[in-house]
Amino acid sequence: LMVNVRVRGIHATALAKILLERGFNIVHASKKIKERFKIVENRIPPDVTVKDLEEKHGVIVLGDYEEAEKVYNTLLDVLPETFSWKSKIPHHAIVKGVVIKIVEGKSIIDLGGIHGELDEELNIGEEVIVDIDRPLLPPSNIAKLSRRYTVHGKYSALIYGLKGKVIVSRHITDPKVRRNLQTLASLMKIEGNWGIKWRSSAVLAGIDDLMMDVQETLKKAEEILRKAEKASPGEMVYKGRFFGVIGFTSTTRKYLDNVRNEILPTIMGHHMLKSMDNNMVNLVDYTEYLLSRFISNREKLSEGLMEYLIENLKERRRIEIEHISLLSNEVKTLTPGSILTVKYSNGEIYGVVKRVFRSKGIFDGLNIPKERGDYDIMEFSTNGYVLLHKYYSKNGVFKGIYVNINTPPEISCRKIRYYDLEIDVVMAADKEPKIIDSEKLNEALSENIVSEHLFKKYRGIAENILKYLEKHSMPEKLSLEELLENVGATTAKLKNF
Repeated sequence: LMVNVRVRGIHATALAKILLERGFNIVHASKKIKERFKIVENRIPPDVTVKDLEEKHGVIVLGDYEEAEKVYNTLLDVLPETFSWKSKIPHHAIVKGVVIKIVEGKSIIDLGGIHGELDEELNIGEEVIVDIDRPLLPPSNIAKLSRRYTVHGKYSALIYGLKGKVIVSRHITDPKVRRNLQTLASLMKIEGNWGIKWRSSAVLAGIDDLMMDVQETLKKAEEILRKAEKASPGEMVYKGRFFGVIGFTSTTRKYLDNVRNEILPTIMGHHMLKSMDNNMVNLVDYTEYLLSRFISNREKLSEGLMEYLIENLKERRRIEIEHISLLSNEVKTLTPGSILTVKYSNGEIYGVVKRVFRSKGIFDGLNIPKERGDYDIMEFSTNGYVLLHKYYSKNGVFKGIYVNINTPPEISCRKIRYYDLEIDVVMAADKEPKIIDSEKLNEALSENIVSEHLFKKYRGIAENILKYLEKHSMPEKLSLEELLENVGATTAKLKNF
């Protein structure tokens, strides 16, 4: 059976190629994708959608459960160095639960192994039918529940408790189409306490199909509620939808650059720049236009654009640091810095950044006081799995080093970005080095965010750094280059890991 997938966003061309080659069908495609893959216009609604995360550092895969899980697992198998967060219970699954305790006006409900929280006060021991209102992504363990059950059809979804209301997907932007869908729904006057939500695929269907879809979904929804009444506690009466997130690293994006290049001229760094910096989009497009006109080759043009980016960085002098947590996939912005040096050779960008701290506190991990005016000299390389931070007092007295272990950083005109791998090595000025936060990396493994194979690689980097620092009597003399060479924490050395 063909699985129909809609792919949207800046990674769409590369992902469409990967999925097409593995027997998936691409539907509801953009004009560009249709042209690139010679896809015949069809009106098939998607079973699965793949789209960018808000911050564009990865993708979301959602849709009918079995089909979407297939797409998700395929992408995880094919793409190198990715991280994954999959909802622990299907999104919008409908489950019979039992109230086990009341906390601050909310009911904690046992769903048969997984617990959830409902924003109303019920009685302990009471049975209640609930909807999994938001995807339950690791490392979280408490599902957000609601009693507004959502049942999906192909073009519509019915939402219980919204009697007579009509919602149109925000992805349908044409005002005329929105009005027509509103009108159609209000003419249909459906039974019971259900409201209608038109899904983005509604634009693909004619009036008859839309009306039939709502009628069929209503039958299904009523049937589910009847089944739920009779269900025993912990029983799932509606499977709901798959929801999974895949985090991309610089390794993943380089791979996607090469996949896209097989379809049309693509510079190295294409996905990195498009995902990090809207100001670079036109430049990337123009560079690829030159490439398609055979004005120069891929290596030279990619290099030229990188050199241009470096010149730009030197002029800006200020760089932001986006630090993405491996556990929660949240993007944090660290204290920005000013660029002291930045250079480019053989595809590697190396830089030194000075960050001055404006407020008092404690240096994380080192557990030593941080005063106003203390500063950090941070070294990075786009080929390295570590960032080296050296902390100084405002008069230049060395306080300690913090070796942050992360995916090789990506860089644009205004920021650098990496996944923080939740394990670090620190060494205060007069103390022994130690590994910190390793329990967080362990948790990422037990939550299936990171594979066993990557876990061993990252853990190994930390252990090698620790061993190296134990032999090092002058931590403040340590350079990133020396560290990377000696602990084998570069992309080149780890290629065959």
